[in-house]
Amino acid sequence: MSQTTSTHEREVCEAIGDPTKEYRHPMDVVRDDRLDAEEKRRILESWKKDAELLSVAQDENMAGGERPQLQDVVLAIQELERTRGSVN
Repeated sequence: MSQTTSTHEREVCEAIGDPTKEYRHPMDVVRDDRLDAEEKRRILESWKKDAELLSVAQDENMAGGERPQLQDVVLAIQELERTRGSVN
């Protein structure tokens, strides 16, 4: 495994762990040319899960004022699927 591959894989894992550290908006993941479609999907799915948990916390008045971005993440996933379909 090359150093570049190892660095890339580490960056992807970090982005999956906390997408908001690397990306400001979910659509930024879709536009990131450094990632393949599967990496983008994994990052967006992680973001979606975080947004769902935050949304539940807000519903229970337990949030700290953060915006869950659930709708934005769902739209980004749909865009990724749409563009993947046009490539195949």
